[in-house]
Amino acid sequence: MTDNNTEPTTNTGKGARVQKAFKYLKIAVFIAIIAGIPLTIFLKYPDFGHILTDRDALSAFLAENEGQNAIIYFVIVVLTVAIGLPIGQVINFAGVFIFGAPLTYALSIGGTAVGTFVAFNIARYLGKEFVIMIFKEKNVEKFTKMLDTSKAYVAIVLIYLIPGFPKDIFTYAAGLSSLRSLPFTLTAVAARSPAMLATMLFAHFISTENYVGVGAVFAVVAAFLIFVVVKRKRLFSYIEGLHEKLKR
Repeated sequence: MTDNNTEPTTNTGKGARVQKAFKYLKIAVFIAIIAGIPLTIFLKYPDFGHILTDRDALSAFLAENEGQNAIIYFVIVVLTVAIGLPIGQVINFAGVFIFGAPLTYALSIGGTAVGTFVAFNIARYLGKEFVIMIFKEKNVEKFTKMLDTSKAYVAIVLIYLIPGFPKDIFTYAAGLSSLRSLPFTLTAVAARSPAMLATMLFAHFISTENYVGVGAVFAVVAAFLIFVVVKRKRLFSYIEGLHEKLKR
């Protein structure tokens, strides 16, 4: 009797260990891939770290690779968003100087959407064990719980609308929540788009020395923020209603 009772427990224990080992193997493979991409780039372009953090250097690099620069720019945006590199402003300014505001905006929106979708699904596929290797577990749990409430999409809009907020941890936490990847990605990109557009218009007007345009951008941004604050209850109510529709 004792042998029959202990055998399922033993099998269950072995199964759990195999699952855990497989999960850590997935994490190790992913880290190897992520480490391999920048390593390959840096071997080919030793100054790539400087290129990514200096607007003029990035502009020159994109200009030197004419014909492929749009693809290079798109890939840089995807990696920046997916990995969470704090160089978005540098990339946006460099893009405007090379491509102009309309094409840069289109490439940035597309790259941001792909990067957000990738980061979300990395977290979902690799799980909490991977995410807490990058971010503090306390913060991950806090954001995950926030995203499992009826206020989830309100939080998404606010966090992605406000420039400067660390969006990478929020995206990875979303991957651990019960949210679906496509609605989350679309909401996050829509919320980020006004700030991205303002940055690119600002860069465009600076590059053309149109200081009236610079002032107009500041005025529109200020008016937009005032509108959000004044109409916040109605906006939040609409977003909550949208959240209920997306759950169906």
